[in-house]
Amino acid sequence: MYTPNLSLIDYGIFVHIIFLISIFDIYFKSPVVKDVVPYEPIHEPTSNRLILFVVDGLRAESFVNHTTMPYLRYIANSEGRWGISHTRVPTESRPGHVAIIAGFYEDPSAVTQGWKDNPVDFDSVFNRTKYTWSWGAYDIVDIFTKGTVDGHIYVTKFDPYDKAFCADKSNMLLDEWVFQHVQKFFNTAETDAFLNKKLHTNKIVLFLHLLGTDTSGHTDKPGTQNFLRTVEHVDENIKDIEEMIRNFYKNDGKTTFLMTSDHGMTNWGSHGTGDDHETQTPYVLWGAGVQQVKHLTNDKETKNMSSEHRYDIEQADLAPLMSTFLSIPVPVNSIGKLPVDLLNMTLPNRAKAMYSNSKQLLSQYNKKKQDVEDHVINILYKPYNPLNSEKIEEITTFSEKLLNENQYEELILFSEEVMNLSLAGLNYYHNYYQKPLLIATTLSFLGWIVCLFNILLDDNVCALIEIYKLKCAKPKENYTLKCFTKFVTGSLYIVTIGLIYVQNLPYLYYLFFLTPIILWTNALKYFDIWIYTLTLIRMYRRVFDTIIEICCYTLGCLAMGLSLTHRWMLSIPLIGMGFWPCFSSSRNLIPKPLHACWMIGCMLLSIFSFMPVVGRAVYIELVLLAGSIWMLAMMMFTFLWKDSRTNRRDIIITLTQSIIMGLSLYIIFIQARRYEQRFALLGFLQTLCWIILVVMLLLPFGHTRRMSSRLLGVNTSIVNIYLLLSVSHEALFIVVLIFNITCWMIIEFKFLNLNNVKLTDYTFSKDSEELDTIILPVYRTLTSNDFRRAFFFTLYIILAFFGTGNIASLNSFEIRWVICFTTSYQPFIITGLVFLKTLMPFLCVGCTFKAVQHITKATSEYLITIVLIYSNIMGTQLLYYVKNTGSWLEIGTSISQFVIVQIITLFIVGINIFSKIWTEEDIYSFAFKIFGRRKKNA
Repeated sequence: MYTPNLSLIDYGIFVHIIFLISIFDIYFKSPVVKDVVPYEPIHEPTSNRLILFVVDGLRAESFVNHTTMPYLRYIANSEGRWGISHTRVPTESRPGHVAIIAGFYEDPSAVTQGWKDNPVDFDSVFNRTKYTWSWGAYDIVDIFTKGTVDGHIYVTKFDPYDKAFCADKSNMLLDEWVFQHVQKFFNTAETDAFLNKKLHTNKIVLFLHLLGTDTSGHTDKPGTQNFLRTVEHVDENIKDIEEMIRNFYKNDGKTTFLMTSDHGMTNWGSHGTGDDHETQTPYVLWGAGVQQVKHLTNDKETKNMSSEHRYDIEQADLAPLMSTFLSIPVPVNSIGKLPVDLLNMTLPNRAKAMYSNSKQLLSQYNKKKQDVEDHVINILYKPYNPLNSEKIEEITTFSEKLLNENQYEELILFSEEVMNLSLAGLNYYHNYYQKPLLIATTLSFLGWIVCLFNILLDDNVCALIEIYKLKCAKPKENYTLKCFTKFVTGSLYIVTIGLIYVQNLPYLYYLFFLTPIILWTNALKYFDIWIYTLTLIRMYRRVFDTIIEICCYTLGCLAMGLSLTHRWMLSIPLIGMGFWPCFSSSRNLIPKPLHACWMIGCMLLSIFSFMPVVGRAVYIELVLLAGSIWMLAMMMFTFLWKDSRTNRRDIIITLTQSIIMGLSLYIIFIQARRYEQRFALLGFLQTLCWIILVVMLLLPFGHTRRMSSRLLGVNTSIVNIYLLLSVSHEALFIVVLIFNITCWMIIEFKFLNLNNVKLTDYTFSKDSEELDTIILPVYRTLTSNDFRRAFFFTLYIILAFFGTGNIASLNSFEIRWVICFTTSYQPFIITGLVFLKTLMPFLCVGCTFKAVQHITKATSEYLITIVLIYSNIMGTQLLYYVKNTGSWLEIGTSISQFVIVQIITLFIVGINIFSKIWTEEDIYSFAFKIFGRRKKNA
């Protein structure tokens, strides 16, 4: 049999890694501008010290619509100010704290390097203080100690991942740890003269990171009594800490207090994306330097909160605000704008504070502009005209004139305009090379798609001509065109490398701009094959049919791409699949009961795309129902459809899997009940679940290679593992998915119309030569049916991931997924279990697709190539859906969609390999080979 030349597919993983990296250079790069000159403020400080309380995971709704923080609500309505601090995606702890304390939104490189450590060193409010003391979780307080050389930041920390999230534990202990250490710190300062002296210097910050609310939100959910009790505990202790600090400083009136949160939380206890509850956090500001309002009117959007005291801001605005209170330089990479209306300062000091903020942003813009201009080619350079060099000089002169002439009101307004211009200019130069990169990446996508088509056409077309003796003359090679192509591509290489080198662009730009040239050079080598193909299509009058098929599959891929944004769109191709057999020329080969089951399966799957995302509600009853349905189906298959060839080993293993599944359902029920009643979860049952996990992964290898038995064993293991990690309707989804893809496999078999062969005759064994001679043609060429099978597989892969919502999303994560296995905050274990849950639907699709390949004798490499073509069509579409402007929910969603499509494309190869192992390997044959060989050698 012919083996296709897959050299290009060998480079496929490398190409898709380039595509994956490209969007970060196209749309998102580090916001940190290096070597920016800080600007020393010239206004007088309002405070000597600032106390920052960050209540981790506290959403605005929990503060403004509940009375569980009575003290802070009283402060906000009387002697302080309050409002909503709007965060940005990703709504995680590290990016939120960086925005609050450093004034910029997280460096996208943190996505690949993790949010627990600094991808880069950056400036922060803490860097500019005389002294800073921090208490809290190590992965937060350690963020701001990088890059400091004088050791003026002191950290007292604990490891939050040693704490359990079991329902019987109190999350208030996390905050109590911080409050007790702060009290101990001030008690020590009473007797330690050196520490006392430090605490009485100016420009100091005390930072308290309070993790209890975040942990309680994950376990108890916002709005529950346990969560509100944790919030109330925070309120009481903030009051005590404030009183202790005021007494320590003898009420000198030089202390400013700020309470805020890094991110919010959804009703179902998750965060990470752009839901309003995640992006809206509260802040309360009181003490020295805070502008008070005398009148009091209830805010209509809240419960008994003052509308006059309310002032909404962006989260990054807190950094210049804190810097202004202490009169320290604003962090050099901050993009926050000073909310001057919150300041109780004289008009001159207000104007000087705004002037300082505008100078900091202008200095950042100048450095960014200089970085671009130092290496650009003048002919190609397009400056940011609203803020070019001449206008910068005019702005600097005019602002200094306003300052010297004491025109403070005009200076405030002008400084605000300068800040807006600087931010717009920063964005312009930040995305200066976006369009060229976007064009290059698009050409790479298209070139790669053509290369994949070349793989399919090469030798398939020639083989058809040779096998069937078709009268089709081979087109003559055009040497003039060949020489011209070499000259053009060579010139492009030289020009591209030269332009990148002269402009001193990053090394990755060589990769991005040379890849399309390489791919298209390779694609054009097969020009004669395309001529051949078009000739054959015309000969057999298949032009119209081919155009229709191309349009249908392309539109189908675009619909799948849109379904990543609008999940309900998955129902459209599913409904089309349900009616597909009706339009097939072989529809009479499908029994009506099978057709009905197929249509019902497609309709049921389409329903899940309209249901809520998993993780937002818990219905253990649905998990138990799904397990019961599967056990019933197992029993029916084992005892009603067995025949004389059914192996006793298969029956024993199937019964063993049934018993284990019954035990798993019992564990799910017991642990869920104990969790709801806030009892400690049973550790021995968790140990048993780990044993079940390992056993279920191995049991399919005990089945014979008979296709029906092996698939039943594989799918039973998948369902069992999935149920142990499920809490709601996703358990029913996996059952319906397996039912539907099984119907697909049977329909594909019926279409072959093999009268003397039964589906139960098939085996995954590599040496079933007798069956192969019955159904294997002399040469298996690519057919239009293979494009349909690959399309179905691609759709099932997308459906497996998004059918119940993106279960890998931080937004839909539910802590109860893992309670059958662990009750400790162990990120790697939890992430591994969630990844395993995400993997299970992929594997059931992959194994069934492997069965379809065995039945139809389709070449695996060709089918995977077609799947890659479909995936790249989606990737090209989603490349233009990535956003870096607009709402941050859209930005975060667009990134995840593109990344997911690229990862799925890379993941298909791994799924195919694992499916091959799980379906074709036999533990008994493997043991026989080992021990038989030893015996022979003996």
